[in-house]
Parts: sequence; structure tokens; C-alpha cells
Amino acid sequence: MYLLKFLKKTAATLLIFVFVLTGAAGAPPAAGEPTAGNVSAAFLTEINSGSVLFEKSAGQKLPAAGLSRLPALLVICEAFDASEIGRDALVTVDDKAAKIGGTTAFLRAGEQIDAASLLLAAVMINAGDATHALACAACGSEAAAVERINSRLAELGVECTYADICGAGQLFSANELAAIGAALIKSDTYRGLGTKYYETIRHNGAGDTELVNPNKLVKQYSGCIGVGTGSSGDAGYCGVFAAQRGETVMLAVVLGAANSGERFSLASALLDNGFSAHKNIRICSAGERFGTVPVKGSMKTEVSAEAAEELELLLSGAGERCKTEAELPEYAEAPILAGDILGRLKVLSSSGEVIAEVPLAAAEDAPAAGFGDCFSYILRLFLRR
Repeated sequence: MYLLKFLKKTAATLLIFVFVLTGAAGAPPAAGEPTAGNVSAAFLTEINSGSVLFEKSAGQKLPAAGLSRLPALLVICEAFDASEIGRDALVTVDDKAAKIGGTTAFLRAGEQIDAASLLLAAVMINAGDATHALACAACGSEAAAVERINSRLAELGVECTYADICGAGQLFSANELAAIGAALIKSDTYRGLGTKYYETIRHNGAGDTELVNPNKLVKQYSGCIGVGTGSSGDAGYCGVFAAQRGETVMLAVVLGAANSGERFSLASALLDNGFSAHKNIRICSAGERFGTVPVKGSMKTEVSAEAAEELELLLSGAGERCKTEAELPEYAEAPILAGDILGRLKVLSSSGEVIAEVPLAAAEDAPAAGFGDCFSYILRLFLRR
């Protein structure tokens, strides 16, 4: 009992790890966290805060098997989000798409099929033929699709260049795949389909194709929202896995597992540890107001102070709490423009230590009062008598 009380009293310094939304890196894994076993690389991050919670060889470029199709899937889903292509669009499958090997939806050259069916195949089973056909349709051509994929990868900080849509043979690090996965699960299109486990798509005059999601965590892990798996002789068994519980979104990457069971087992262990040991807390939203500041030298007597940016913290340690405290001046001198920094919002641990800050800015203008303003004010006071 004494030990428990002692731990609670010292939780602020021993158990809190704070990560701001701007992407601060996490501390090394603590004792008791799962080990990565014999896999080539592993990575665990909390998406909303950008916190890195576990990593093994996370920056090493490695074969990723079918996960190399995820950048194309990201471009496709974002094209649907932006209404650049509709689900009822008819797509003609070209020869190149029909010849893609690996996991496929058994599309035939010249076949016309609706975009919704291709999207199911691309999301659920990472089908190469569906991914290629749909990327060409969404972007207008294969060249345009490849250009967009490379542009999107550059935006995410992923260092590789695609020569074709599916990127066969591309090498990725675990943290690069995490960045792609994190972008993908932000897509409304993807989120609507990523948890589907069994579906059927119909080919015109050529029967049906059954789609069974190879990501077993979709059915077995509480809160799983995707993302994808792949395997090959050189890559081993790989996967990117995301799950959400409340405001906390964990994403795990496993590369080079010896077998499928080891891949899913490690991913589950990483996600379990992330959820059990950490909780994401939203402290404030951009524009949320925290008091007012009196103004001198303006006809406006005060301005509101609002958070200049959103802040989320990832707290480590069950039951750990924090509080906020607005630090504002007694007054501010005009002129003041909306967006001018007035003070700061401090986030305090239970022991009173400042663990994060957000600038507090003026929510509106407070122009300096001129001679005419003062004269009008005095005249109004005189006329009231």
C-alpha cells in the first residue's frame, strides 16, 4: 500500500511523457514493454500527438512486399474524398493491370467494372490489378498517377521514387510506412471500408470474386481500423496496423516477421501496450478562448485571448491528471491586431510542473484611439447628461 501511494505521488516525474501535436519524439521504450523478437523492424506511434512509443530499426530501409501499394491506395482514397472520381464510375481494365501478379481481384483486360468494386478490392485485399486500374481512372493516366504518388510521398517525407503505380520492389522503413498509414486512416473513404472483412464483387459475365481481408486484427482486435498486410520471400511477413479507442489512435508497423502469427502477435502486443500505458488528451482547440485582457489606448476596452493552435498530450501512467492555467498580462497597449500574442496557456502536471504551453493570441483587433474617437466619446458622455 505504501509503495502504491509513493508511485502515485511521484507519477508526474516517473510516468508522464508529454507529446505535443506538432510531432515531438518519444522517449525510449520503458521496461515491461514488448520486445520486437526476431522481426527486422517494428514501430509504434500515437497518431494524434505524433508520439513515438516503441521502435526497433525503424529507420532502416527494408522490403515491404505488398505494402508498397499503400501509397497508390492513399492517392486513390484521397481522390474519392475530393470527388475526383465517383463510386459509380465505370473503369476499363487495361492490359497492364490485368497482368499484375500477387494478390489480385482476377480482373480481365478490357473488362469494365464499377469503381466501388475496385475500391473494395484495393482496400480490403490490397489487390494490385484493382489498385492500378483505379489509380489510372482517378488520376487520368498511369503517368499522372505515378506523378501524384511521388508528390504525395515527398509531402510525407518518404524518400523513394515510384516508376509505376504499385511500386514493386520498393524499400521502406517502418517509420515511413507509419507516415503513409497515418495519412491513409485520415481519409474518410478509407475509414468507411478499412474494417470490412468479407465482401463479394461481381464481374460482368465472369462470375464473382470473394474478398477476405487478410488483416486478422480487423476481426480480432478491439478498435482496429486497418491498414494492410503483405508477405514475400525476401520481405517476410509485414503489416501496418491501426486502432482507435476514444481520442487515442495507435499505429504499429511490423516488418520481416518469420510467419503470419508472429506478425499479428507482435502488432497486438504493441497496440496493447500503447493503449494500456498511454492516453491521448485534448487540452484545447485552436480558437478556444481563455479569458480577456484589458486594453489601454483604444476605444475597445478589452480583447479575448484564444489558443493559437490545437494541443493534445499523450499521458503515460494510469490515472495521471493535468490542469491548465492561462497566463495573461494585466493590460495591453493599443494598437492590437487579431493574432498578436498576448500570453500563454500553461499545462501543469499534478505536481505543478509546466509540461506544455500554447500561445494565447488576440481574438480581435483593438485599434489605437485617435483624436476623433476621443472627441466623439466625450461628446456622447456630454449628451447623456
